Amino acid sequence: MENQPDGRKPRSGLQAFALSPKQAQLALLAVSLVIFGLALAPSEPEPPNLLGVDKLKHAGAFLLLTLVARAAWPMAARWSLAVGLAGFGLVIEIAQALSGWGRTASIADLVADLVGVGLGFALLACIRTLRKPAASNRS
Repeated sequence: MENQPDGRKPRSGLQAFALSPKQAQLALLAVSLVIFGLALAPSEPEPPNLLGVDKLKHAGAFLLLTLVARAAWPMAARWSLAVGLAGFGLVIEIAQALSGWGRTASIADLVADLVGVGLGFALLACIRTLRKPAASNRS
């Protein structure tokens, strides 16, 4: 990547959001707390099914967490972010098992979380790929 006209190095990550890493870290904390709260909120028991709305919610939540985590730590290794997010998913499942509020732990939920993380990194890779030709055409 080339330096910007003013000599600064280009920022990696989600430049469209124009968040500093500190702002993104605060956003990640807020999003994490909301997701954790929603995951523990009492709910009506749903019959388990493999590709139900619940799994889509898990995947969507962790896709969002992945995007914000990458903005929060743009230079961190993907594997370290993925391990941290997987750990957060595991903590949610353990908290659900221990809560007694009608929530149950599920390996399928954890797998859906990991799918969301993978989709988040895939989306970031697509964005990066789409931006490369545009950046090289400006030269």
